[in-house]
Amino acid sequence: MTETKKNTQKVKVENINSNDEIDLARLFGLLLDSKWLIIFVTAAFTFVGIVYALMATPVYKADSLIQIEEKSSGLPGVADLEEMLGGEHDPETEMALLKSRRVLSYAVDELNLEIVTSPKHKGSLGKFFARRYGSIVEGKEFNQPMVADLFDDSYAWGGEQIKVTTFNVSPSYLDQTFELTNLGSGAYALTLDEEQILKGKVNELAQTESGSIELLVTDIKSDIGTGFYIKRLYREDIIGALQTTLSVAGQGKDTGILTATYEGTNKQHVEDVLHSITQGFLLQNVQRMSVEIQNSIDYIKSELPIYKDLLDQAEAKLNNFRLENKSVDLSIETQSILEQVVELDTRIHELSFKEAELAQRFTKEHPSYISLNKKKQELLGQKAKLTESVEGLPATQQQVLRLARDVEVNQEIYLYMLNKNQELRVAKAGTVGNIHIVDQAVVGRKPVKPKKPLIVVLATLLGGMFSVAFVLIKAAFHRGVTNPQEFEDIGLTVYATIPVSDTQNKFLDKKKLKEKMGQKLGRKKLKTKEILVAQENPTDIAIEAIRSLRTSLHFAMLEAKNNVIMISGASPGVGKSFISSNLAAVLAQAGQKILLIDADMRKGYTHKVFNHKVEDGLSELLVGDIDFAQAASSTEIDNLTLITRGQVPPNPSELLMGENFTKMLAQASKDYDLVLIDTPPILAVTDPSIIGHHAGTSFLLARFDQSSLKEIAAAANRFDLNGIDIKGVIFNAVEKKASSYYGDYGYYNYEYKSK
Repeated sequence: MTETKKNTQKVKVENINSNDEIDLARLFGLLLDSKWLIIFVTAAFTFVGIVYALMATPVYKADSLIQIEEKSSGLPGVADLEEMLGGEHDPETEMALLKSRRVLSYAVDELNLEIVTSPKHKGSLGKFFARRYGSIVEGKEFNQPMVADLFDDSYAWGGEQIKVTTFNVSPSYLDQTFELTNLGSGAYALTLDEEQILKGKVNELAQTESGSIELLVTDIKSDIGTGFYIKRLYREDIIGALQTTLSVAGQGKDTGILTATYEGTNKQHVEDVLHSITQGFLLQNVQRMSVEIQNSIDYIKSELPIYKDLLDQAEAKLNNFRLENKSVDLSIETQSILEQVVELDTRIHELSFKEAELAQRFTKEHPSYISLNKKKQELLGQKAKLTESVEGLPATQQQVLRLARDVEVNQEIYLYMLNKNQELRVAKAGTVGNIHIVDQAVVGRKPVKPKKPLIVVLATLLGGMFSVAFVLIKAAFHRGVTNPQEFEDIGLTVYATIPVSDTQNKFLDKKKLKEKMGQKLGRKKLKTKEILVAQENPTDIAIEAIRSLRTSLHFAMLEAKNNVIMISGASPGVGKSFISSNLAAVLAQAGQKILLIDADMRKGYTHKVFNHKVEDGLSELLVGDIDFAQAASSTEIDNLTLITRGQVPPNPSELLMGENFTKMLAQASKDYDLVLIDTPPILAVTDPSIIGHHAGTSFLLARFDQSSLKEIAAAANRFDLNGIDIKGVIFNAVEKKASSYYGDYGYYNYEYKSK
């Protein structure tokens, strides 16, 4: 016997686990049941999306096209400067330079971006009306919507303007938001945290006594009392914001074409900022290309006076020597040697000049630097050989040769540097850079953000997904039974399915409404008389179903040991008292003599249903204070007798285990055709296990979409462990739902109709 019970329990657990499989039809039914919730939530999200799309500040985008060309001097006669001017530049390098602080600082300074001003709007609502401002609104210069009357006069609603050219503050005031109020007649007041800082007038520089704030307002247009926000940002912050907002992309790998885009909420401001950035990029490119030429010019300018002095000194020495030696002339051989030496010295000095230029750009290990030194060493070697050939000449000729050489060499070098200086000046003047602005910054006619149709669609989809997810998650965590076949799968017979009672629901709604009204009026909790549906509305669909249960009881009790019926449940709130009371009434109306016992001595309320007092009930009978005749009281329904729960005792379970309870049931079984016992839930207390040993027939009550399958199985196992055989399950408060209809069995498709 014990092993059979274990096997039965095992089958129950396996069947419960098998019910965890995903049932797509049931899920679809759940969605149909919650269709109004899904529709409402989706509509709410759609409405929020529409409001956001209308209220959101539009964002505009300006774009500019830039071409990067190879660097070239393009000047005749200065081809030797080509290497100095540079060759090809990587577009990625130019993209990085375009977003550099140096370039962006140009735009910051030109547009005075460190100073931020804006009219004082009332949040998104104020900005919404300001965007829809026209030049003239109802004969007024500034927008004044009807909602403006709900707020103070300091808010701007459209058309207000202010221009600030100077706003210098001490470091402690940086990034602080000041409020400037128009006082009329060109006067204004500047406040910070509702404390006035200074007063001033338009086109007049205003400053505090300490000099911590200097403000120059050149134009202000608004009604008197309207406020403006003014702030001076950290330079690093505004440049960082520009770097974040500015976008640069290349069109192809080797095309040398860049596209620069900038976004913002003010169309004109966006265009001006991008234009200034591109112009600053072009300017720094030209400056960057001419800086090396300028360095060479500066070097030559510093060397020219030196070589001019050397030339003058050399000429003076030569003239003095000739005067002293009475005009010594050079022979043809000496003249030839002199020309060669001069040429070599001139070339050596030219290489020295180029070496100075290369030293500014490269290290000594650079190939160009090494090649130049090699040429220089070759020329020095040739000069050394010529010097040896000069030693064979007479002393006078040698001295004249040395002095003449110094004059010729210094003269050649001086002329070379003069020519070089002129060439560099021409090259600098002709430098145009390798950056070309193909398309100037232009803002599109329509904003790029927000994409209103996309926002509404996404909001609708999000609302639908959120509501569907909520329904499915709620169903996943709330595993209330909706299909009676699930009880059959774990070995429990369903004896009746009781539809939800419309009469009972209407009564409960009225009861809640009455209690709320009492609370609002400050009254104590009002007592509401309970109703017996079988008496109030005999044609209710729930009562019709209970009548079918009455028929099933006849077959369920054929092999019962007595005529005592126990109705229990797994947990509170499943409707045990409702089923017990109305079943007793229906049985009594059929002519049977019925005794209804409220055995829930803790929280039973059957006495309220039949409008009886709670005293002199079961607890008093079991204690021995009253006898059976005193405890059993008649009701308004013929053939129906009630024993209430009585006063709440301290030991209900011990009273049920006593001899008095056994004697009472024995007497009741003889005196009545049927004895119905309404018990507390089995999973809460042990009372049903005690009562079940005395009952010939026991039923377990489950509530639709509330009682879980595991809960019912646990209750059935609890009775089984105590040796009590549960005849079957009564499925209470059944509703017709799509999640049940579209399930595996479609059990409830019959509509009860009042006759």
